[in-house]
Amino acid sequence: MFIEKIFKGDPRTSLVKKNILYSFLIKGWSCIIQLLLVPLTLNCLNQYEYGIWLTINSILIWIDSFDIGLGNGLRNKLAESIAINDIHKGQIQISTTFVMLIMIMVPVFIAVYLFITYNNCHTLLNVNPDIIPNLKGILILSFAIICMTFVFKFIGNIYLGLQLPAINNLLIVSGQTVSLIGIAILSKTEVSSLYSVACIYTLSPLFVYIISYPITFTKYKYLRPRIRLFDKTELKGLFDLGINFFMVQLAGIVIFSSSNVLISNLFSPSEVTPYQISYRYFSLAIMIFTIIAAPLWSATTDAYSHKDMEWIKKTLRRMRVVMLLFFVCIGIMLTLSQIAYNIWIGKQINITWEMSTYMALYIIILIYSTCYSNMLFGIGKIRLITIITIIEAIIYIPLAIYLSKHLGIEGVVLALITVNIICAITNNIQLNKLLTGKADGIWNK
Repeated sequence: MFIEKIFKGDPRTSLVKKNILYSFLIKGWSCIIQLLLVPLTLNCLNQYEYGIWLTINSILIWIDSFDIGLGNGLRNKLAESIAINDIHKGQIQISTTFVMLIMIMVPVFIAVYLFITYNNCHTLLNVNPDIIPNLKGILILSFAIICMTFVFKFIGNIYLGLQLPAINNLLIVSGQTVSLIGIAILSKTEVSSLYSVACIYTLSPLFVYIISYPITFTKYKYLRPRIRLFDKTELKGLFDLGINFFMVQLAGIVIFSSSNVLISNLFSPSEVTPYQISYRYFSLAIMIFTIIAAPLWSATTDAYSHKDMEWIKKTLRRMRVVMLLFFVCIGIMLTLSQIAYNIWIGKQINITWEMSTYMALYIIILIYSTCYSNMLFGIGKIRLITIITIIEAIIYIPLAIYLSKHLGIEGVVLALITVNIICAITNNIQLNKLLTGKADGIWNK
């Protein structure tokens, strides 16, 4: 009876609640994995090597986002097709996306391979070749595996389009679990190296996605991608919306992931480690918040397709209360941060109070912005977000370099805070305008 009361409500709200509950269970384990992976990986690598891996991993994220927005475009378009019960169109959209991802992957890998082969990667990443002599081999292996994962991870977007984000989260956390097992085993051996760590981290998610492929399309046979169903006319719909998602995603990656590269070049790869550990600690808050916010994306698409604006307004009011609770929790996390670091990784890595304070504020801004952007993504009105995030990405790198000269590594985080405030404010304004019928011009695109 208690469970029934929790899940009561209209079908859309009930599905959102179920996905939030299941995602909490899944993401709870994911948070534990993220915490365990840091000290285990530090047992395999020293601070310098770990900083290099974090820098490489941030570059891998850039490549992993080169689907030109097709994944998120599929997510919204599939949700719309399911909402109007046009299953065949949904299968065509999936098939078209799958074929396009393969077509994108091949030239991207060739370009990256040639770049790595004919450039001095040690100089680009400020890495000592005497310490890491096989950097090119590590990079080529990592990029090859990421390019394969790039194609198969579209399965997660299908579940998102079906309003089943908990399944997408399960796929992600399963890959993380395989990584945890692999790193735990590696930490007990005497063959630990940056190469072996890179293998485990990159192969784990690919392994899970390959296994999930036949399972997914056995259950959803009517959505199985087929090359003959590729329809170039569907590309316009996927790209029109998807390219905006891609620009937002790419700008976001430039803003955050380039931080590791900047720190490595401006200071040292070893300095990436305290920065990332601080981020991992406070990002637990946004990971949990995303569990609640993620189902709202496709649910908002469904509500907007049915002109149910009242549902969106009511949900937004609830999310504002949730945000306030998270802000309080982040304040508590900041107060206890030094104690938490000592328990988590010991005293081998020094993380300043200033770094923790700036990182806590950065996460607060991200949560505030995400609350509104997820609903805007669901509605599909993201032209303004696209423009703002591109401007932020252009401003970020020179601002980070300038502030880091005066404030050290903390200046990089302050730059993150500064640029992200802009989108946080405009997201709020735009969503309120859309819900009150006052949006026009750029606010309604």
